Amino acid sequence: MHDVGKIGIPDEILLIPGKLNEKEWEIMRKHPEIGAEILSGSQSAVMKMAETIALSHQERWDGSGYPNNLKGEEIPLAGRIVAICDVFDALTSKRCYKEAFSIEKSMEIIEQGSGKDFEPRLVEAFKQALPEMIRIVKELPDNESANVLKVYRKNCSHNAA
Repeated sequence: MHDVGKIGIPDEILLIPGKLNEKEWEIMRKHPEIGAEILSGSQSAVMKMAETIALSHQERWDGSGYPNNLKGEEIPLAGRIVAICDVFDALTSKRCYKEAFSIEKSMEIIEQGSGKDFEPRLVEAFKQALPEMIRIVKELPDNESANVLKVYRKNCSHNAA
C-alpha cells in the first residue's frame, strides 16, 4: 500500500528498463504525495498510518529523500521502517530493469545505507529479524516469496534459520 501512488505514474515511466532521466524522476517522485492523497480523509487509525507511510517512505535518514526532505526523527517511525522493508523487497525482487539480488548482497547494501538512508537502530533491528522473516517467507505459498528464497539459496553460501 506504500506505493499506491504509483497508480498515478504513467506505465511508460514505471516500466522503463533502465535508469530514469531527470524529467522521468521528477514525475516518479510524485508518487508519495499521490498515494497520501488517495489514502487521505479516513478516520481509521490504520488508514491514517497508511497515508503517513505513503507520504514518508521515500524520506532518508540524512534528509536527502523526498518529497519533504525530512531528516532523522522528523520522519515518522512507520515511514522509516517501511523504507528499509521497501528497499529490501526491491533489491531481492526481479524488476524490468534488474535481476534480483541475493539476501546477502541486499543486506550489504542496506548496511551501507545505515546512517545515510536508514536509521542505524532500525537497520540493526531488521538484521536481527531477518532469520524470522525468512522462516515466515518459507511458509508462504506466494510465488514472489518462492522467488526470493530461490535467489537466496542460489546465491548465499549459508542457510538462514
